[in-house]
Amino acid sequence: MTRRSSKTASPREQGSSLILAIVFLTVVSFVMVALVEWVGNDLRNTANFTAAQSLQSTANSAAEIALQNMRYNFVAPTLNASPPVPCWTAAPSPSLLLLNSQSVDAWCSTQWTIGTLESRLVTVSVCPSTTSALNCANSPLLQVIVTFKDFDAKTGSTSCGPVSGSVTTCGTTMSIDSWAFGVQPPQVSAVTVGSNSCPTGNPLKIQGSNLTGASNISFVMTSLASSNEVYSASSYSVINDTTLTACTPSLGSGTAYVVVTTPQGSSAFGPTFTF
Repeated sequence: MTRRSSKTASPREQGSSLILAIVFLTVVSFVMVALVEWVGNDLRNTANFTAAQSLQSTANSAAEIALQNMRYNFVAPTLNASPPVPCWTAAPSPSLLLLNSQSVDAWCSTQWTIGTLESRLVTVSVCPSTTSALNCANSPLLQVIVTFKDFDAKTGSTSCGPVSGSVTTCGTTMSIDSWAFGVQPPQVSAVTVGSNSCPTGNPLKIQGSNLTGASNISFVMTSLASSNEVYSASSYSVINDTTLTACTPSLGSGTAYVVVTTPQGSSAFGPTFTF
């Protein structure tokens, strides 16, 4: 009868196995922590993306409501409004839209061109409801700029104006000039006498920020800022993002706010100049 001998691991072998087990558990724990952190970041990013998408969707909806109201109504309080005013409510009540658990306000300003073919250039600025009208105009979440033609396509006549009548031609056509998030409208910080040559009018130097791409320089008379007494510079030139040169209007005279318009909006009423 043979005896079977059982061989047990030596203390050294047992110690090595224990160390390997501890190393394995440590590596697994680090991997699990990394996976949990990765999953947590992914969930947070998904939540942030969903919130941002909801905010943008709400802002788009607010802009659409504002445009529908402005298109078929001549909203006189918005005429040359700087800072802008509520688009579909009476001040001081903001034009608020609560949607997708997001709250935004819409602010509007209108420039009106009188002539054979009347038109309105309307700027809609949309921001979270915690933002003031002035701050929203200077740094909007969403800014929409549209042009409304206010005349009968067949006769060329119009009945759209500050005083509403029984028949209106407001909003015969609408052209979207800009619809953009995160734009930086121009800002005018100083208007002084310039050294540039002017075939018509007197030279001006306009300083500020975001002036590149200027498409118009308006002179809004301070005495009638809420009316349509607005003149355009007889000529202008973009020097850089912070400087323009211009010539005063060939028509009109008096003290006016100097407003610069770019594809990203118009500057708020600030510095004035007497011409």
